[in-house]
Amino acid sequence: MPLSPLPLLDHTTATSTRQFAVLNPSSFRKATKRKREEVADTEGRADARERHRKVKKEERTEITSVRADLDIARKRWLYAHRALFEPLLPSNQKAFFAQLNKEMAGDVAPSIPRHDFVSQPELVEGGEMKSYQLEGLSFLADMYKNGISCILADEMGLGEHTMKLCSDNINVDLGKSLQTLALFAHIKETGGPPLTHLIVCPLSVISAWETECARWVPSMKAVRFYGSPEERERVKGTMRGADSAVDIVLTTYETIASADNSWFKTRRFACVVLDEGHRIKNSDTELAARAASLGGIWRIILTGTPIQNNLTELWGLLRWLYPQIFTQTTRALFASSFDLAAGTYSMPVINAVRALLETIQLRRTKAALTAAGQLGGVPPREEWTVFVPLTEAQRFWTYRMLTHLDKVDLEAIFPRGTGKVEEDGKEDGRREVLKLLENQAKGGSTAKQWQKFSMLLMQLRRICDHPYMIDDAQPENYEIGEHLVASSSKLMAIDKILADTLPKGERILIFSQFTDMLDLLEDFLVLREITFVRLDGSVSRARRDMVIRMFQREDSQQRVFLISTKAGGLGINLTKASTCILCDSDWNPQNDLQAIARAHRIGQTKIVKVYRLICRASVEDQMLDRIRRKLFLSAKIIGGEGRSGHSGKTVGMGGSELMSILRRGSSALTSSDDGMSLAAFRDASLAEVLAVSRAREDVHDARVKHELKIEVEGDGETLLRSAEEEERQLLSGVAKVQSYLFEGTLLSRAKAPKENIGIESATPQKRGRVDRTVTMGGMSFILDESMLETINAKGASAPPKKVKKDRFEWEDYCLSCRDGGELVICNNCPRVFHEECHPTMSAAQVRATNMISCSQHSCHMCNRRTSAAGGLLLRCQTCPQAICTDCVDWNKIKMVGDTIPEFVLRKFEKKDSAYYIRCADCCEHGRLDPGWAKGWEDEIAESRRLVELLP
Repeated sequence: MPLSPLPLLDHTTATSTRQFAVLNPSSFRKATKRKREEVADTEGRADARERHRKVKKEERTEITSVRADLDIARKRWLYAHRALFEPLLPSNQKAFFAQLNKEMAGDVAPSIPRHDFVSQPELVEGGEMKSYQLEGLSFLADMYKNGISCILADEMGLGEHTMKLCSDNINVDLGKSLQTLALFAHIKETGGPPLTHLIVCPLSVISAWETECARWVPSMKAVRFYGSPEERERVKGTMRGADSAVDIVLTTYETIASADNSWFKTRRFACVVLDEGHRIKNSDTELAARAASLGGIWRIILTGTPIQNNLTELWGLLRWLYPQIFTQTTRALFASSFDLAAGTYSMPVINAVRALLETIQLRRTKAALTAAGQLGGVPPREEWTVFVPLTEAQRFWTYRMLTHLDKVDLEAIFPRGTGKVEEDGKEDGRREVLKLLENQAKGGSTAKQWQKFSMLLMQLRRICDHPYMIDDAQPENYEIGEHLVASSSKLMAIDKILADTLPKGERILIFSQFTDMLDLLEDFLVLREITFVRLDGSVSRARRDMVIRMFQREDSQQRVFLISTKAGGLGINLTKASTCILCDSDWNPQNDLQAIARAHRIGQTKIVKVYRLICRASVEDQMLDRIRRKLFLSAKIIGGEGRSGHSGKTVGMGGSELMSILRRGSSALTSSDDGMSLAAFRDASLAEVLAVSRAREDVHDARVKHELKIEVEGDGETLLRSAEEEERQLLSGVAKVQSYLFEGTLLSRAKAPKENIGIESATPQKRGRVDRTVTMGGMSFILDESMLETINAKGASAPPKKVKKDRFEWEDYCLSCRDGGELVICNNCPRVFHEECHPTMSAAQVRATNMISCSQHSCHMCNRRTSAAGGLLLRCQTCPQAICTDCVDWNKIKMVGDTIPEFVLRKFEKKDSAYYIRCADCCEHGRLDPGWAKGWEDEIAESRRLVELLP
């Protein structure tokens, strides 16, 4: 009798039709088989976990052994070199070396000897290492084997790979990165600990590090640990796998400083590398604390500028390298040994720091490697400090800023000159500016506008760049014109430089710290009809890559590159430019040097000319004193080569070279009678301006030498004998920037009316103590109460109301088939298309909404949308395709521009997230079908004609 169906408990809803199931013998056999497979799979996973635990236990044992060996080697090395550290420690803070002396008193084993590499490690496969790179590898391997953390401080611009080994123009400096990767390869080949290496770098170069890892050490697995939380979790899962074998983890400073830092605390790394390690120079920051918590057997700092502002910042680096030696209590000695604010300067400490760095740091310069025959010649650079007079507008606003006068006698401030102006248009611009100033001086609306200024020093610096950078200085109905140039002597100087340089076919970099100065420079270049590209901190990673490639192309039409000093100072090669203009100077001179190194680096074939623009007898002129003392500190300590290859010799700067850094810094405190008048400056050629600026510095040099009783001759015996005494005299004064010092005269504010004073004193009260010290731009100032109220005031004026923009219009034809009919419109751009022409859109989506994103809002190769693709997509002008900067073949596309005329006609504004091209397919189609290409060109030409007719 057959078995009746067995009723099963129904867990479905009441409307379910699946209420019974029939069981048969075959289903029992399949279930039993599945169960056996599950048991076997469970046992297999258990065996795998057990094997994994055994491997991890063996690895921990190996790591412990390696750590112990390195610890012994480290103690022997420190004991042998204790004389380098002890002079930098307070007398009561030498417990570490006292204990070390006890431990090592009976140890006679020497430090591990250095091995000089004559060939690169076998795992380095991307090319042949240069001799100086092998020397760098020898240094790093020597310090690693002795367990001593160190600094690789090769000069910026030693990245020879940029021109010879790859087509990328955005890359890390292989002078340092290749040597680091070669060390990782050496450690792996010689049986190093089974731990991952960690590289922390700026976001702008993390992609380049990943590229270099793939190129030079392809057998070593590298992963990027940054991005969205989901992406970081994915990487964590990859590294947790039983069969994971990650050799290198790449991350950013922002990632280690984020809330996800706990993951790093639980990891132990073999080598921890800080690329651009000066980022942790301020030991009081959260970033420095997070970097200190990274666990590793060995640490290395990569930086071209280990010393920037003072010795306290160097102490921050040393503390990260040697936390047991340079404890918090050792900081005071570094702080007091070079204090610009107090005027203190300790030569013994400076010399002790230099001696230590010569041992724990390797630094090579382009000039030294060239002289030694290890490097092809890099053309020299010519630097000019161009002193320019203030224009009428700059002087007007400086006086108003400093005196707070409601009305100003314009003729008393700047009497009219008699110089001849060659171009009537420029004279018209000057007259327009004077008329504007006259109205602003009389108008009551601007009488109290000075109260909006929150930082006096910063505002004075901005006026030196261009007075339009402060509130209410621009004309109400601002339009681009000659008044833009007539208002700023720096724009006049830039005008002269461009007129002299561009006709020669050269390209120019213009740096400024202020983005609104870059905005004005954009207007100026539009006025002069000069094509340009721009890079500042707001530019996305993908657009950054694109504009650099555009500028570096042999056939580039972009002759000028506007760059924010800090945003463009890292990871960029711009060797197509041979002229650098620094509109303003950074308080940290190393930032300016990094900016200059974008052009003056290996791969440069021309002499690089650098023009530093300074408004004479202004707050900028005073800044030179402080800046040049910082440069002196850097040159004094790391001016030599440190440990270099086989010789270990130190190549220092000449005595006169060191002295000239300081001598040129104290010129700001004198009157401005030794320069060109404004009228003469307008008429002068660039050569004449440069000659006057050079003569001004030469005269000042002679004056300082005379005052210090130094022979005028160069590096004679007298100079050498007097060098240290001159250093003491030049550095003994306080490097101050006096905001109220203008053209050699201390200005005072307009006094308050007496009746106001009487009212205040009518109700006497106990005098309160008010802190009137304000720190701005690295300097401390004592301000009066009214100015203090101005600085503390918030919300002085309501923000301007946003103007609602007109909605753009859509095109009339489908971009895919160029036909009309029933069209779907894109919600984000003027494109329209048929439902059947959209490659990824379903009919349901169209029914749900008649507005949807077209195919040009995601990469057609990797399908990433704009935000995931680095903030920029390259959209084809003649087909529905878009492509990201990671997938594009730059050699097969044609660059079009930030906008296209057919979109301008439809009121579609330029978007930072889009750049228009002719894609590779359309370029090929146009080559094979000239008629198709001509049809498009005719249509685009008609759109351009209509754009020109727009009001």
